[in-house]
Amino acid sequence: MKKLILISPGLPAGRVELLPSRLPVVLGRSHRSDLTIDDDLLSRRHSEILINGRGQFEIRDLNSTNLTIVNGHDVTSHVLRCGDQILLGDTEIKVEVETPDDDVHEKTTRDLKMLPGDADRPDDYRPGQE
Repeated sequence: MKKLILISPGLPAGRVELLPSRLPVVLGRSHRSDLTIDDDLLSRRHSEILINGRGQFEIRDLNSTNLTIVNGHDVTSHVLRCGDQILLGDTEIKVEVETPDDDVHEKTTRDLKMLPGDADRPDDYRPGQE
């Protein structure tokens, strides 16, 4: 199953794993937030992590006083990717996204047999040119 992992010393146990079925989650300094972060620069309800219409993890700012910053940019909304850095107040959070192997679609190629003499033909050769 796909999951979002948030890593920061400011989070409970330094790490939080979020499954799509458990979203949305509100992050903030209030104990009423789904994920409470002890940081005086956070709004009570600072930002929200949810699954968007395309099935991607997304963070949205909830009109916070000190903004939601991802990879050094103020955002109102951002699709989260592995390696993203979120800054909420003074709390830095590293993002990891895990997807199961069966969600990975690898492109494969097949061996094509060459006809005798194909290696001797120019690159711009078209069948019927002899």
